[in-house]
Amino acid sequence: MKKTRTKDIVGFFIGVGILFLLNIISSVVFKRFDLTTENRYSISEPTKKLIEGLENELYITVYLEGDFPASFKRLRNETKEMLDEFQAYSNGKIDFEFINPSAAADKDERDETYRNLYKKGLRPTDLNIKDEDGVSQKIVWPGAIVSYGEIEIAVQLLKSQFGGQPELILNQSIESLEYELAFAIKKASTPTVKSIAFIEGHGELNKYETADIMGSLREYYNVERVAINGNVNSLQERLYTTKDSTNAVLQQRFDAIVIAAPDSAFTERDKFIIDQYIMYGGKAIWLIDQVFADMDSLNTEYNNNTILATSKNLNLDDQFFKYGVRFNKDLVMDLRSAPIPVVNGSYGNQVKTKLFPWPYFPFLFSKNNHPINKNLDVVKAEFMNSIDLVGSGDLKKTVLLSTSETTKIVKSPTRVSLNMLSFEPPVEQYNKKDIPLAVLVEGEFESVFKNRLTPNITQSRQIKFKEKSEATQQLFISDGDLIKNEFDEASNQFFALGFDKYTKQIYGNKAFFINAVNYMVDESGLILSNNKSFKIRLLNTQQIKENRISIQLITTLIPILLTVLIGLISHTIRKKRYTKN
Repeated sequence: MKKTRTKDIVGFFIGVGILFLLNIISSVVFKRFDLTTENRYSISEPTKKLIEGLENELYITVYLEGDFPASFKRLRNETKEMLDEFQAYSNGKIDFEFINPSAAADKDERDETYRNLYKKGLRPTDLNIKDEDGVSQKIVWPGAIVSYGEIEIAVQLLKSQFGGQPELILNQSIESLEYELAFAIKKASTPTVKSIAFIEGHGELNKYETADIMGSLREYYNVERVAINGNVNSLQERLYTTKDSTNAVLQQRFDAIVIAAPDSAFTERDKFIIDQYIMYGGKAIWLIDQVFADMDSLNTEYNNNTILATSKNLNLDDQFFKYGVRFNKDLVMDLRSAPIPVVNGSYGNQVKTKLFPWPYFPFLFSKNNHPINKNLDVVKAEFMNSIDLVGSGDLKKTVLLSTSETTKIVKSPTRVSLNMLSFEPPVEQYNKKDIPLAVLVEGEFESVFKNRLTPNITQSRQIKFKEKSEATQQLFISDGDLIKNEFDEASNQFFALGFDKYTKQIYGNKAFFINAVNYMVDESGLILSNNKSFKIRLLNTQQIKENRISIQLITTLIPILLTVLIGLISHTIRKKRYTKN
């Protein structure tokens, strides 16, 4: 008996020593373990680096507290798990709380809280909740406010997706939690340093038509409008190292340029300036309409219901071909399309209109094959052209947006008529699918001016001609209006980008474009955290309903019985051991 007691005492002190040693090691070495197959609770290295580098305290207020359905409780719990992970890596710089914006008993007080949240940029969601008394409606604010000093950034935690299943939308929202929260932290804590230029001078979208997207990008970057006008220093600065200006060092003025919906030809000099900007590592986003077609010209009230869509001459085809793509002079028609109002009669002096799907306005759904288009809401396009992938395989090409499986292509010139909406579309003609409409090209590009210039230009130490680029990226989108917002000249106000004034739906155009700019310009790599993918493991609701009692008994009794059984076995083993001694 004495021997056994001595053994137990020694074992006790050994256990205490091991615990003490583990505490010392854990105070020096920080490590967290994620045992999930999808690394659900792990954050990416760029996010860790961002959080660890915070200089001041950051506070996050999450408005996901209250009596929610199970789906919203899951979003709440996943958000807390993610913020716990952020907090663990922040060296005490991140703190957060969950509050219920509907907690106030007084209606006026609640309404004031709702107004403040709306002003800060959060948007509510109306829930229909089933209870014993029937169905009741509840306002939920599935968002958060990130506060860093005087700066406040709103984060919408619940993704919206046109026509999406609630379980799918919830899962996509959870997949994007790290990216949405991390980018809000970066936005709040990092001064704006990168620069974006919107090119003008060739009939591109004006400042009113790009007001919303430029305003949104200014939250992350310096954004300005630049006219090239043949000026070789418009996109690059030349710093001369000699007094006689015979040798220049080139410096990029912008991290990326946007060329949105030009309608007139580029001069060879302007093409050269853009080409050399790209050769020196500049990023370019091209939004190109190869065919002129304008909805403003179609008006059934004045019997102007047919237009002729004609090709444009932008003088860029050779440049695009060299960069690995070809914008075709055609129009894409898709049965999966946005509706437009068409006059279909009158009632007294009132004109009656009805919404019809317009095949020239295709809906583009995310393929989730890249961080740019991951978990995006549907993107709405207008009068798009097809894109061909051409050239050698040295460049990496990723199709980000494409048509559905019911697509038709018509060559330019072609008549576009609202009369077609009077008939059922001939489905058999819509026999093409997955036509590329937005393509990201990455790699080392070859200059379109290679072997085309005289030696005095190619060898000039002032011009510094480069015939092959550094590793860089270009995005080609066959819709100039993808980033165009509606503008009301009478009131001097613009609508949000992606807002459809007929259906009141907000499409994912802005999110797609901002993701693209972030991917191309942000060197921190935060957008790569948007690659997370969680499997949806849904319960079989029909089976639960049929076997409700047996499932409850199994989940309640089995743990109790196992606990009792383990206790009995342990008691029996100990009794035998001490009886022998």
